[in-house]
Amino acid sequence: MPSKLADQIARTRAQLTKLTERQKLADRRAAEKAKADARRADAHRKIELGGLVIAAGLAEWDPAELVGLLLKGAEKVAQAPEARSLLRRCGLDHLEARAAARAHT
Repeated sequence: MPSKLADQIARTRAQLTKLTERQKLADRRAAEKAKADARRADAHRKIELGGLVIAAGLAEWDPAELVGLLLKGAEKVAQAPEARSLLRRCGLDHLEARAAARAHT
């Protein structure tokens, strides 16, 4: 005949097993959510970058030409780091002008 203490130990072990499984499930769900969030963020970034190619008027360029332009531009900027601020200003001016043009339509 099992003792009350043995019964209590058995119930506690069973409860611990259930809690452990619940924790594993919660951890799995959190990991899946983090992975889905990362995929969404990556997709958003790619869409945003594609939009910038369109905004620059380069949507009709061949992908290899775009990559070549970016690589050559990065080489030039690496040789003259102050050029980045000039490129940024030029890009901001262009994006602001586009936004203003859309606002008037």
